[in-house]
Amino acid sequence: MPPGGSSVAPPSRDRGLITAGSLQVAPSGGLALVKGRALGLSAREYALLLTLVRRRGEIVSREELYRLVWGGRLRPGDRSVDVYVSKLRGKLEAHDPAERFIHTHVRFGYRLDPEPASDRGWGGPSPGGARPRARTASTSLPTERRASRSHGAGPASGSPNSRGPQPNHKETESE
Repeated sequence: MPPGGSSVAPPSRDRGLITAGSLQVAPSGGLALVKGRALGLSAREYALLLTLVRRRGEIVSREELYRLVWGGRLRPGDRSVDVYVSKLRGKLEAHDPAERFIHTHVRFGYRLDPEPASDRGWGGPSPGGARPRARTASTSLPTERRASRSHGAGPASGSPNSRGPQPNHKETESE
């Protein structure tokens, strides 16, 4: 890095590839590799990755990503950018669980800058490289409780939850 330069190294551009950590992106060929293995990306995921890798180390706002990748203006409440960043992040980290590629800056945007996964606040990838899930079935409210919260008096009559316990079908079939 040159003296007085930025602390973020610019992406390497050997043989037309943009390199950031174990990620290599070929801007003209529509190819993205992590650790030498091709990523299976949709056209939109590839465009998003290319936009982020070209701006490596910079925070790019959701609005700007939408404008550059989708070609329009981001509408209030539209979560398209977040959904695609999540998909892309999952694919990148599945190929190299040792690196964290895309970082979220709440209320600002996203930044692509590979860092060791051990720097993750949640302790790194779980066995097998799977990312932890934010919400599981055990943490969601049961249907009956959700209904009682929204209607105040429990499940509405005629709903599946208002019939009480269901018979065990194995017992009734064997009789």
